[in-house]
Amino acid sequence: MNWAQRSAPAKWVLAPEPDMSLVTHLVEKTSLPSQVIRILVNRQLDTPELIDQFLHPELSSLKDPFTMTGMEKGVERVTQALLENEKTMIYGDYDVDGITATTLLYMVLNKLGAQVDYYLPNRLVEGYGLCIDGIDEAKERGISLIITVDTGITAVGEIDYARSQGIDVVITDHHEPGVSLPNAQAIINPKQPDCTYGGELSGVGVAYKLAEALYERLSQDKTELYEHLDLVAMGTSADIVPLTGENRILTRFGIKQIARTTKPGLKSLAFVSGLMGKEITTGQVVFVLAPRINALGRLGDAREAIRLLSTRDERLASEIARKLDAENQRRKQIDERTLKEALDQMRETVDLEHDRAIVLAAKDWHQGVIGIVASRLVERYHLPTVMIAIADGEGKGSARSIPGFHLTEALKECEHLLIRYGGHKHAAGLSIDPENISAFRDKLKEVSGRILTHEDTVPKLTIDLEIELTDITDSFVQAIEEFSPFGPHNMRPVLLTRNCEVVGNPRLVGHNHLKMRVRKGEAVFDVIGFGFGDMVQVISDKGCLVDIVYSVEYNTYHDRTYIQIRLRDIKLTAGDMSPGYR
Repeated sequence: MNWAQRSAPAKWVLAPEPDMSLVTHLVEKTSLPSQVIRILVNRQLDTPELIDQFLHPELSSLKDPFTMTGMEKGVERVTQALLENEKTMIYGDYDVDGITATTLLYMVLNKLGAQVDYYLPNRLVEGYGLCIDGIDEAKERGISLIITVDTGITAVGEIDYARSQGIDVVITDHHEPGVSLPNAQAIINPKQPDCTYGGELSGVGVAYKLAEALYERLSQDKTELYEHLDLVAMGTSADIVPLTGENRILTRFGIKQIARTTKPGLKSLAFVSGLMGKEITTGQVVFVLAPRINALGRLGDAREAIRLLSTRDERLASEIARKLDAENQRRKQIDERTLKEALDQMRETVDLEHDRAIVLAAKDWHQGVIGIVASRLVERYHLPTVMIAIADGEGKGSARSIPGFHLTEALKECEHLLIRYGGHKHAAGLSIDPENISAFRDKLKEVSGRILTHEDTVPKLTIDLEIELTDITDSFVQAIEEFSPFGPHNMRPVLLTRNCEVVGNPRLVGHNHLKMRVRKGEAVFDVIGFGFGDMVQVISDKGCLVDIVYSVEYNTYHDRTYIQIRLRDIKLTAGDMSPGYR
């Protein structure tokens, strides 16, 4: 087994052919290329109206915030605090969604004249969620109202404690509720049992809906809130919620707002990230901006990130942005070291031929990065993975899963070995006595072996459309770009073309990336394959034929913009096999 290999070969799954009479009808009504219509129809966008709403979203299409259960009560309590000049605390989470949500409500309430402060728990000391220490801090500050963002829906005991201290709590959250709801002054969460609002808003998305409702109740100009859509786009993109419905509208306009933001902190962050003056995409938010905002929260105290995003002082913004960039570099070094140690440990503890779950643990791992490393192992081996950092006599773990394996249901079967656990089907956290780790590993492997088949552990690469290279025209690519912002449930379309001839000399660029050109018929395109450097030798023969799975995008280099193919997978064409065939 090559432990450092690129992720295991994926099974290619081609989307079904849509009804071609419907495709023809929609081509006539929209004037879009038929290939684009075929993709849209397979994404359940099958009327001219739905297609127009998707390609040309409007902020006016956002839902009335007062249709969300709990909004009326929440607005009433916050308005009371404003009118009576009560001290209010925004209590957030330490990830990007929580940080942007906290910043947004802090700035909005400040603008409305509130006495407002904020509090973020320390990941390493207090852990996730509303905590007693935070409530005690609120009491010391003379706070009479706490507004939670991106947290609070399961804090039953903590909210009872807050009430006993004379502090009201308004919950805004987007996580799944527990069996019992907290006894809060108001709960604003589209996932609570009696709410029919629908959608999968992020934590900052719910906070924005509260801000909308407040502005409406106080007869303020809601367009003033548009300057904070940059925060909504960042938190929504980073939290990996579906980019459909309201999330798509908020993120699409928010991404544009990032480029023209008036926030000195965001400008400074773009500068230190090398994005100043460049077009911002959700990918750049997720992989460039968000990790820098996340870095402080992962390694300790996230409050500096709120100072960065909320300050109007350009010199302070520049100073904090540089600090976040440095912390992110340190975090990446810790990531890489932890990943290497995890791979070394796997050689001793994991049998990839038979095990259907990975459980790793070590005393010197940093609790703030084990979730990232778990995700990287899932991506590489396509197996549910638990990483456990042991400190002060307790193991704290982060778990990540694959389709077909519900993490919290699996952990429920192991709960006799755990101190506590929580999460959802894709990701979870847990605490465990170090003496139980070996038994937990055996139990989780037994559970996963019973639930997962070999087929489940093979990653699937879903292909939207099989086309010819000659179908890739400017009008086609421009229409695809209108699908943005790209993200969960609205990924950049994945295409397949067979029997492409490799022309020129494929070469290795960067750390392990493939650069080549392909031709079929009259069409020739540049190809970049990140992480596909091992294929250079396999396809080096002149006239080599390959089947490629890819997405198309515009690339600008030396002031020249052209269509580029971004490789997702590659195989030698059947009949043109070699020992290197994947």
